[in-house]
Amino acid sequence: MRTASWVSAATAVLLGATAAAAWRKASLADQARREAEVALDAALEQLEAMTRIAEAAQQALPRPLEVEFDVQRIRGPVDRFRLRNVGTGIATNVRFVVDPAEEQNRRVPTPQWLDEVAVTLLPKEWADFSASALSPVAGSWRIVFPAFVTVIHDEAGTPRRLDLPTAVVTEDGVIG
Repeated sequence: MRTASWVSAATAVLLGATAAAAWRKASLADQARREAEVALDAALEQLEAMTRIAEAAQQALPRPLEVEFDVQRIRGPVDRFRLRNVGTGIATNVRFVVDPAEEQNRRVPTPQWLDEVAVTLLPKEWADFSASALSPVAGSWRIVFPAFVTVIHDEAGTPRRLDLPTAVVTEDGVIG
């Protein structure tokens, strides 16, 4: 009988220890779950704050503006053209692209900037370029002008074809 009471006492102690360990594990798991929920809530609040900041910054930044060009032909000691940005955006890295059909005709000159620097055109700003060359035409040397130029105004932009004007403005602004 004494053995049975010892066994039942030992069993009760083991059951109590097992219950205490299970309760401790459950308590630690519950604490870890609460800490994870608090961390998740903090992360969601940070994400919401960053989203608000990003939306405010996007609204504050100006939208891309349009870039449009106008070309003027100027007659002087050396004929030249002026390219003007008549749009509301800034035209960066403006350069000429040779049209494949134009490239086959060797008499047509490739337009060149009068300055050797990269051209950036602010709205309403001009840049001068030359697009004429002496070429042999029908047995004699003549000045040849292309009928159009192809312009790219940024690396990602598509080329734009601009017809060169036939009306001429002289150096002093008189139309010829």
